[in-house]
Amino acid sequence: MELRSVQHDTVREHNRLAVLEALLSRKVASRSELSRATHLSVPTVTTIGQEFVALGLVDEGAVGPSGGGRPARLLRLVPAARNVLAVDLSGSRLRAARIDLTGDLFELEPGPRLVPGLEDELTAWLRATVAAGAAADTPYAWLAVAIPGVIGRDGSSVRLAPSLGWHEFDAGALLRRAGGLRVLLENDVNALAIGELHQGVGLGHKDVVYLTITGGVGAGIVLGGQLYRGSHRAAGEVGYSLLPGLPEEGLDLGAPGPLERHLLSIVADVVVDGSLDLAAPERAAAFERLAAGVRLVLHNLACVFDPELVVVAWAADPEGRLAEELARRWSLPLATSIRAGSLGPIAALHGLGQLALERLKAEVASLEQHVGSQI
Repeated sequence: MELRSVQHDTVREHNRLAVLEALLSRKVASRSELSRATHLSVPTVTTIGQEFVALGLVDEGAVGPSGGGRPARLLRLVPAARNVLAVDLSGSRLRAARIDLTGDLFELEPGPRLVPGLEDELTAWLRATVAAGAAADTPYAWLAVAIPGVIGRDGSSVRLAPSLGWHEFDAGALLRRAGGLRVLLENDVNALAIGELHQGVGLGHKDVVYLTITGGVGAGIVLGGQLYRGSHRAAGEVGYSLLPGLPEEGLDLGAPGPLERHLLSIVADVVVDGSLDLAAPERAAAFERLAAGVRLVLHNLACVFDPELVVVAWAADPEGRLAEELARRWSLPLATSIRAGSLGPIAALHGLGQLALERLKAEVASLEQHVGSQI
């Protein structure tokens, strides 16, 4: 009997998720339209619609066109009824956005500067932002944070994020206490990869390698349409790679790795005021060295993972000149496209939204009501 009950509950959650997905794609629909879209009976759709109205996810009352009988009342999704607060901690200042149920992204004002010892300022910003969302009737249900470092196996702690001064730090607990929200932590490069996969240049591709240059050098790996994190959640930490002639200091996750130090030293020679500048001959020569080093990294990754696409994301290079140079130099015998990232500095925010919305929709399907301080 208990097993039968569990199966029944699972079916009900599946049905709710189907109706929710149909509403997300239509925004407004009649029960009969949702019935046809989901292959569920009208009474089942009606019951689920009433559950969503009770949760505040749906408004009911507008009248649809009549076909001669009694006009149908429409169900209208309220996208702002549940939101994700996406926060990217990988730059010089906190970047954030509100992402509603439909995935629409609304950038917020930049937050505090990101330096070691920022915990008090970060938690104060978070409390104020969550309160502002509630006051504006756009409550946050999840907090998703991109960390420029290695996330612990538990998905809540941070093994190492040097730019934030975090080492074996329980960031999840700090953020949950400050915001009263469910918290999702993700490596910043992985978040960018998910963003580009679902809404950027990676859309429609299954096997992709993403390389980013920020304050560090890292890779995100997507295989079969799924993010690959590795057994220690550290897949893609290419900065710790070795090349002949490079010193091997920094292999203990306590400092930038050998390859990262090497490439970033060249980056410093080609970036002026935050932008790639090749006007001077010496900077153009340094760019050639940078392209040669990055090509080796991507060549070896391509040999291992056989991707159909390689994406290079570098905020200092919005025109994609490095990706163009890499494509020109590419010599791997297998067909692989090389393209620049398309979402710019908000790529990680899009990826965070995608990851958190999957969890949020599952909560809605199970009728959990985790909003703000209710958690």
